[in-house]
Amino acid sequence: MKTKLVLWGQKGTEENAEKVLIAIELNADDNCVESWIFETEAANETFADQLMNNWRKGEAVAFPETHQYSKKELSASGSLLPEDISAKDKEDLMKRTQTEWLFVVLSTKLFKTYESELDELQERVEKLPKYNKEMWEELKTFQTKIQTQVQEQNLFREHTNILRDRLNELFGSLKKLREVEDNAFESAAKEAFEKIVHVLNQVEEAVEKNIGEWAKWFDKLKILQTDLKIVKLTREGRTELWARIDKAFKEVKDRRFGASPSSKESSNSGSGSAETRLQRRIEGLRQAIQKMDNSVGRDEKDLDFQQKKLNSSTATQLETQLREVRAKMIQDRLNSKIEKLADMNKTLADLEARLTRILAKTATAEDLKVADEEAPAEEIKIVEEENENSAE
Repeated sequence: MKTKLVLWGQKGTEENAEKVLIAIELNADDNCVESWIFETEAANETFADQLMNNWRKGEAVAFPETHQYSKKELSASGSLLPEDISAKDKEDLMKRTQTEWLFVVLSTKLFKTYESELDELQERVEKLPKYNKEMWEELKTFQTKIQTQVQEQNLFREHTNILRDRLNELFGSLKKLREVEDNAFESAAKEAFEKIVHVLNQVEEAVEKNIGEWAKWFDKLKILQTDLKIVKLTREGRTELWARIDKAFKEVKDRRFGASPSSKESSNSGSGSAETRLQRRIEGLRQAIQKMDNSVGRDEKDLDFQQKKLNSSTATQLETQLREVRAKMIQDRLNSKIEKLADMNKTLADLEARLTRILAKTATAEDLKVADEEAPAEEIKIVEEENENSAE
């Protein structure tokens, strides 16, 4: 959108009007209009062509020393021209230009607002000691906000390019921090994976070679199952280990307690499978709750930021309107997330209580099984002793 205008006008009264050449320029940053009025010899067709074909397009043109300069604030109700200057045959052009320039000023103010937000984001990114996922999400939110304004054509292309370039630099800085963190995580995950695999290999070898000490291996598997919930692992690694531990549990149980009749075996297998599925569901729900909790935190920070800006005495009407709408959107989204988070926590409590009951039931059944296996051995010993006494 052009911010310079060249036209012919009049100076003075209708009875004593003097033809003048007018050059007007918008200063969007200061919300003002600058005017240069050229009279007498300076107001000629040659100079008018230079203003129209060169100065209006951004090229430098030397102004004559004899000219009238003025500066005034741009407003919706006032005129673009100085008080003693008129251009009656160009009134429609002046009105269109005035409206366009008002839009330019508001768009520039919006751009400056976003630049200020970027300055704040940049300062926070530069202070980060390590990758921060919440910061990444804030940048994505800001990126979406910019894209929305672009789609609504509220920002000029040059302003959009500036904002996008700066935003991409911030994303690049976070990517470098994330790469460092990813490398550290992968190293820690590999070490944890190898430690668990080392114990699993021992258990699987014991099963394959039918080595005893099944109670010991059963306890080791329970420890591995607990460790698997808290150690750092990749998603693929965790899935692989869950499957191996689950399989090892079933095989160790068979060797420790013996193969059960089909009905009992089906019951025990179903119980173990239900326990594993329930543990996986709890683990997945905990991760989902953590993500939702982080999302709620980000929205709360964003809402607090918007509310502080709303209370700013320097905010323009446009900025205030935009932020009021933005704050309402965040509040609605936040209320929905808080409600979902409460439901998720309630579900988690129910699942954890169910798992506790299953584990207690399984432990009681195992203790009774061991007692049943040991009791017949004592009875046989007593019978044998009685038979020996009878022989004597």
